[in-house]
Amino acid sequence: MTNLLKELEKMGLNSLSFTEQETSLLEQFIDHSSAFFDNVCQHKPDKPPHDMALGLLTKAHQEAFDNYQATQPKISELQTMFTDNVGAEHASKFSTLNQAELSVISSLWFMAQGFTGIDFSYANDKAAETAELLTENQTSTEDTKKKSIKNSEDYRSLFMKAYYTGIDAAHQNQPHLSFLLTIKNYLKHLFK
Repeated sequence: MTNLLKELEKMGLNSLSFTEQETSLLEQFIDHSSAFFDNVCQHKPDKPPHDMALGLLTKAHQEAFDNYQATQPKISELQTMFTDNVGAEHASKFSTLNQAELSVISSLWFMAQGFTGIDFSYANDKAAETAELLTENQTSTEDTKKKSIKNSEDYRSLFMKAYYTGIDAAHQNQPHLSFLLTIKNYLKHLFK
């Protein structure tokens, strides 16, 4: 198990749910990013690993967001072509790997934000922005709304659930830290 995977699990990764395709992308992301994460942690030993993970995920989220945004015109063209040629019902099944990648990386990023105590309003604004981008060019007929296409609020809720998963994981790790801080403070008080 890599150090990055251990850190993500500490932040609540096992509480998040992903599709089979998303799980594959998650594994690829962890495999690809683990060496970089280890290198950064070695060069900044004074920083906690969860802060390094947040930095890595912030960078990865921005790259995935920018990549998805850059490909939107072509994705929109393909969506229109599918709708025109195979109908809205079948076209609604169309998704891109970078759409799933952005969703996975964003979920991890919001989980890390919750774990590290990033402000709710910032996380919520970024969740809404990312959700809006992911749903910008989806077909919005009544039939497709009833299908598996996620709307903007579905994505925002998914991301905020990941944020709260991070908060919960931080609270679960905190009793151990609180105990150590109590002992440290007691010893400081004794030796004053």
